[in-house]
Amino acid sequence: MSKESDVLTEVKKAVSNVVDPEIGLSLGELNLIKDVRREDGSIVVEFVATTPFCPLAEILALMVKDAANAVVKDEKILVYIRRHINEESINERVNRD
Repeated sequence: MSKESDVLTEVKKAVSNVVDPEIGLSLGELNLIKDVRREDGSIVVEFVATTPFCPLAEILALMVKDAANAVVKDEKILVYIRRHINEESINERVNRD
């Protein structure tokens, strides 16, 4: 396995361990992590909201970003929530520098 795929594997493992505070299960257990990839020099994490109206969606996105940042210190992490009514505004705020 290359160093690159190791990094992405570690990020995926870390973000999969984020626990949804409402449900008490991890995003990995809920199968909500949809992609972890490198794109334009950043690591991109995409995950799906538990429901389209999940009230903790932005908090979850920030938790995912924190988990990814704990693994890779000096790289830009972009987190995108999908299938949420406010995904555009949440993604904009979470990924603001």
